[in-house]
Amino acid sequence: MEIKDWITVCAIIAGPILAVQAQKMVESIRDRKQRKLQIFHTLMETRATRLSGPHVSALNMIDLEFYGKKYFGKRWQSEADRKVTNAWKIYNDHLNNSVPDERLDAWIEKGAELFTSLLYAMSQSLGYDFDEVQLKRDCYSPIAHGKIERDQTKIREGIVGILEGRRSFPMAVTYLPPYQPIDPVPEAESHNDQKQSDS
Repeated sequence: MEIKDWITVCAIIAGPILAVQAQKMVESIRDRKQRKLQIFHTLMETRATRLSGPHVSALNMIDLEFYGKKYFGKRWQSEADRKVTNAWKIYNDHLNNSVPDERLDAWIEKGAELFTSLLYAMSQSLGYDFDEVQLKRDCYSPIAHGKIERDQTKIREGIVGILEGRRSFPMAVTYLPPYQPIDPVPEAESHNDQKQSDS
């Protein structure tokens, strides 16, 4: 056999194998992009309700999905994905800092800025053309939803306070029925009733 024949045989054997591997690589890239998009969509959808379960779950998946890939034992991460993970580290650090009540408003405002920076980095990584003002302001949250959340928080805190003994149910007597004295039972009747019950 000549060299061109060997090349033809190798191409016939290797062609389908390479095609399958290429297809798997394309599917892996597409799946990874889809998972990143799912995180971004969830965070955008829940940006007005940041205490919701889906919002917290999406935040916790950022490190995993934007981590990058390992090639030959070394991590490779795109610059855009690195900006996402860095923004998440800064925001996560802020979320885990407790503050006194008098500084709570400033802490919330700073958190909103850091969260917007995270969304902006993710939008850039995923090919969206949003600006930070748009991500911060273009969000609809009905006033009633905020009121419901505040009421639910008060109810939870109240119930926990009662169960822990720190609070009690407020009670006020608003009406007392008129006093009705009970007729005393004559002693003879009481004695007869006692005998009947003994027998």
